[in-house]
Amino acid sequence: DEKVWSYAGGQLRPGFPRRIGDEFPGVPGDLDAAVECHPEECGGETVLFFKGDKVFSFDLELRVTKERPWLDVGPCDAALRWLERYYCLQGTQFYRFRPNSGKGLPGYPRDLRDYFIPCPGRGHGHGNASWGAAGDRCSGQPFQAITSDDSGRIYAFRGGLSFRLDSWRDGWHAWPQAHSWPGLQGDVDAAFSWNKHMYLIQGSQVSIYISGRGGHQLVEGYPRALQEELGVPKADAAFTCPGSAELYVITGDSVRRVDLTKSPRRADEPQPLPFDGVDGAMCTADGIYLLRGDSYHRYKDVAELLAARSPTDSRSIAADLFRCAQ
Repeated sequence: DEKVWSYAGGQLRPGFPRRIGDEFPGVPGDLDAAVECHPEECGGETVLFFKGDKVFSFDLELRVTKERPWLDVGPCDAALRWLERYYCLQGTQFYRFRPNSGKGLPGYPRDLRDYFIPCPGRGHGHGNASWGAAGDRCSGQPFQAITSDDSGRIYAFRGGLSFRLDSWRDGWHAWPQAHSWPGLQGDVDAAFSWNKHMYLIQGSQVSIYISGRGGHQLVEGYPRALQEELGVPKADAAFTCPGSAELYVITGDSVRRVDLTKSPRRADEPQPLPFDGVDGAMCTADGIYLLRGDSYHRYKDVAELLAARSPTDSRSIAADLFRCAQ
């Protein structure tokens, strides 16, 4: 088809349908697929169009079309973006690719019926039974770390897997950590985000990832010693609040503040907490969440947490954060 339709609020916009070439100059008609690419992954608001083995990139701001010499992508019967991942669908199979380079990722193609289409007896949950309780969001197994990034995405970690808590419409799937954080192996003890960087602490080491084109990329020179980077030898949990450069590192029954703008970084004297230990911690616009076992405790802000002499009421992680039936 040579035309494009545009809807707003469920209504066809005035002037549509119209020729594809009029709305997207330089883009041919009779397309096979298209997918919008977000600025953090493509460097600008972009739409990728697929026609046979050709790929066209249209910059929505500059209104310029470029043909991409991508060999790993196409032909695509359909294309989609899901959880910052980009997929090319071919029949009953699909491939994952990087939208800024067109490079295909290893481990593909895979079968649509095991991932995107509910079929009896199939599904990647059936193929990943070895994950056990760690891969079941409703199992009640403790999470080892949790954090929220600058875009409001919430990640939780346990057993070498990561979950997106803010993506409930997408099913809260567990993913091997390396899918989102290349090279990350083993358990994450603590995590926090600051200045568009995510810090993942494992034992006495910390890795820093930057979010940009194509997802999370490990900063060169990492992992490195936690003591050298943050001025603390270990961390059971850590958090920063939105818009703040103050890091709070929890170890055992105490918390220490670190000013991330200072160099070298040094931790303040420890302050007591009303707990003998926590599994994970996170601060969002809604408050501070401290995870312990299958429950969490919420505090309005840092001042309330530091003034507390006893824990707040515990609430279910599975029920409140993952909407599991109780």
